Amino acid sequence: MRNKKLSFVLVLFLVFNLIFAGCSSNKNESATEEVQNSAPDMATDSGSVAPQPEMEGIDYISDPKSIEPDKIITTVSIYMQTKDFMPTVEKLNSLIEKHKGYIETSNISYNNYVYSSALKHSEYTIRIPRENLSNFKNELTEIGNIISENTSKMDITKQYRDTQSRLKVLETKEARILALLEKAEKMEDIIALENQLSTIIYDKENLTANIMNMDDSVNYSTVNFQLEEVAKLSSGDNIKTPFGTRVMNALKESAYYARRFFEDAIIALIYFFPYGIVISIIGYLVLKIIKRRKGKSIRKDANKDQTPH
Repeated sequence: MRNKKLSFVLVLFLVFNLIFAGCSSNKNESATEEVQNSAPDMATDSGSVAPQPEMEGIDYISDPKSIEPDKIITTVSIYMQTKDFMPTVEKLNSLIEKHKGYIETSNISYNNYVYSSALKHSEYTIRIPRENLSNFKNELTEIGNIISENTSKMDITKQYRDTQSRLKVLETKEARILALLEKAEKMEDIIALENQLSTIIYDKENLTANIMNMDDSVNYSTVNFQLEEVAKLSSGDNIKTPFGTRVMNALKESAYYARRFFEDAIIALIYFFPYGIVISIIGYLVLKIIKRRKGKSIRKDANKDQTPH
């Protein structure tokens, strides 16, 4: 009897375990299905990653990989040396035309005397479309020896949006005043509304001009370019330059400046030669006068000594 009871208990225990295992499996499968259904689809049918939502509050330029705001004013300053001024200027003009830019201002000095030579110097303000700026700078390295380059950026996104918002407010006010003008009957009301309308139109024109100027500054980057003609280009050595190269450059520099020193000394003597002749003649006359006076004083003293007391 006891064995039958034990067998019955074991059978009930096994049945209970099987039922519990089946329920747990169903719960796990349903939980897995819920997680899969609630998760966003990260891949498309072709297997590519689905696009992620963009960050709010940031304007992007045409390159989707860039996080630079859309309203950025870029200013570049470049100082370049060249030994052939006019050919370099022609190449510069060709580059500007190639990249659809233009020269805003230019100043060229033709009589900048350095080492007794008439070397030229120029300063340009160049406007280049911002999408072409990188290629323009890269190709500049091929026409001359760039000594320095500096790039600065100014974010005007907030200023631009504020100006747009103010412009929309003025447009709304203008529409309301125009509607009131159509209904106004008293002359004093019409005059007051027209005065307000003229002020709004004036402010609108200023804001519109500001927006246009900001768009121009953003769309066309400014390149402040200086070109100097030199007798010898700078070596451009830096910390990464190999020691042997630096030694050779130092020897070349030393020989160049030694030759330049003697050339300048000879040229200086040639310039000084006429003045030297005049100074020599004047000095000779002065010495002759001094000697003559000394001779007279010596003779007077000798005569005094010979006079009997």
